[in-house]
Amino acid sequence: MTLSAKFATALGLATLLVFAGLIPLGRWHDEYFTLYHFHESGIAYLGERLLHWSPRPLSEFFAYMYGLAVYRVDSPLIAEFLAIFWLMFVAAALWPVLHDGKGFLCASVLVALLLLGHPVAEVFYWPFATVAYLPTVAAALLLLTLDWGGQIEGPSGNAWIFLALTVSAASSEVGALFTAIYVVLLFAIRSVEDGYRCLIFTIPLLLSAAVLYLQFTGRVAVGGEVFGDPSVAHHPVATMSAVAKHLLFELLKGDSGHHAFTLLISGLVTKLLFFCGVYIVISARGKFAPRVQKLRLILAIAAIATAVLTLAAALYNFGSPCCERHATMRQEYVFITIGSIASYMAARWPIRGRRHAGILLVCSMLIPLAVAIPKLKTEYLGYAETWRADNQTWRSGRSAGSSMQIEQAVPGPISGGLVITPGTYQSGSSARNDVPWMLVFFGKQSAIVSAPNGAQNNDTRQ
Repeated sequence: MTLSAKFATALGLATLLVFAGLIPLGRWHDEYFTLYHFHESGIAYLGERLLHWSPRPLSEFFAYMYGLAVYRVDSPLIAEFLAIFWLMFVAAALWPVLHDGKGFLCASVLVALLLLGHPVAEVFYWPFATVAYLPTVAAALLLLTLDWGGQIEGPSGNAWIFLALTVSAASSEVGALFTAIYVVLLFAIRSVEDGYRCLIFTIPLLLSAAVLYLQFTGRVAVGGEVFGDPSVAHHPVATMSAVAKHLLFELLKGDSGHHAFTLLISGLVTKLLFFCGVYIVISARGKFAPRVQKLRLILAIAAIATAVLTLAAALYNFGSPCCERHATMRQEYVFITIGSIASYMAARWPIRGRRHAGILLVCSMLIPLAVAIPKLKTEYLGYAETWRADNQTWRSGRSAGSSMQIEQAVPGPISGGLVITPGTYQSGSSARNDVPWMLVFFGKQSAIVSAPNGAQNNDTRQ
């Protein structure tokens, strides 16, 4: 491994560690509401959510168990809960390539790029989004790193594919969509053995179909979440037109400045450099079995199709590309697509020049790192204040008396958070923020919300 390749690996892992260091700054959003109902209604409320709001059997089960632990321990357990899913994410990225230098290089850079160049607060630092979306990312990521580690073609390859697809389908509707596309493509090109071994993949396919059906007939059919353009929401033709308008920007954009052109160029350059770096690294490996090549195409098609269709689903349901977590998931799938396509093309049309791969992969991280470093500095400088405010709010909520004090810190530019309008709130308030449910969760009648230093006095989700 060249010096530049070693530096790229080290830089990728260092980026991962720095972002992981922000795990204790994770925040609750609507957890007060959901955890309270889990506590009060138990399994009945879990069943209600699964059937009518969030048909995600695996992630909802974890969320329910989290709620039980929070009340049992009398602590928010945010860092502990997030750490479980971060470990899953890191294991999916790095475990399959631990003994493969070239695969470890590519995976180290990829895991950094999954954290850089786009907002990550909701997917990585918001417990109830993390529980659904991070296993979804990890599942697709595992399919790529198993390839890079040479394990996808081994005797346990199908078992790992089955596990990844099942976790993906059971975690979120986005994962269910990815799994459905992946399995249909598997069957279409007959890349798995005929007979009973092939039938095992009908399990994640049927699970995906159930999740998507319940989501469409439940939450989507209600039509109560239109906050974007009403002329687009729930209008198929208008939705397709809006997809065509937003698609290129949503898939290729980066996180450099506020001008659309700058965002597009920074994202495009980052992705192109990553593609070239992976292409050169995988070229050094020589030929691959035809089945591996087929699986690479399946992964690439399924990932990019999921990114496109989730954009369409957001526009159809909300009338806009929607939320940060959806944008983050699209970017994750785009990078996985690039890694898989680069691997496919490298095996089909390998090139000889290998020494520049490390330099290209380092450069792929430089643009998003340049944007992220000031944000990371801000996060770590405000670490102690954020930690103090969160702990003081919890202690006040659990103290005796009918009133509580809600302390606020300036929302982190990476870990996120929200600013609530300072003032006094009473139980039963119709305020459109988390305070009414915080009062219910803590059993209080009123709350005094303080103003964070430097924060604007309005409700803002970062």
